[in-house]
Amino acid sequence: MRLLPAPERRGRVGFYGARHIQRLELIARLQRRGYSLAGIRDLLQAWDTGTGLGAVLGINGGPVALDETPLLLTRAELAARLPGLDAPALRRARAIGLVHSHGPSHFLVRSPALLDLAANGARLGLGLDVMLDQLEVVIAELDDLSRVVARSMVEGIWQPVVNGDHAGELPGFLARGRLLVLQGVASMLADRLGTALAELAADMSSGDALLAALDSVRVGVVADAAGTLHRRGA
Repeated sequence: MRLLPAPERRGRVGFYGARHIQRLELIARLQRRGYSLAGIRDLLQAWDTGTGLGAVLGINGGPVALDETPLLLTRAELAARLPGLDAPALRRARAIGLVHSHGPSHFLVRSPALLDLAANGARLGLGLDVMLDQLEVVIAELDDLSRVVARSMVEGIWQPVVNGDHAGELPGFLARGRLLVLQGVASMLADRLGTALAELAADMSSGDALLAALDSVRVGVVADAAGTLHRRGA
């Protein structure tokens, strides 16, 4: 699939060295993050040739929508996705807002990603109750943050503009702004979360392992003003 550079040829024998090992490690990291081999090939070819990331993704440089498509699942389908989902766990998942009842026989999952996170933790042996504890904290904090941001937007943007000359542009601004907020919050949260975890690692007996795990999932590239990818720190 052309995922690896060609080996060094010595006669009829091909030799693979350190750069091939590094490439295999990168491929494994991307697979763990959910990329298909075909997608990884496109990303690596863009990296090697300096092609802009926008061209690889087929976008025009505008904001990428991060919002998820909600899942509509039956009770059996939900249980198949979420190990250990008994009646008390389902009530808890509904109470914290991970799932919502939708009609007499279906459930709506607003964030399939958080559902997958709970499932992955349960499969690690943490138990569904532990994962629901973690998600309860996250969702509650998101509720508080959403209220702060909403109040700021209404007071700082909507009210000053709604009666002015540009009031007709507000719906379009909010549509674009919603995507930009989602994109920005996701990026900044990932950065802040990595920093916070690294700080906690300093006081942990397993801190070195946590730091190594963080390094294995960090974004390893940066894009210049033209959208060309470069190795981070190069």
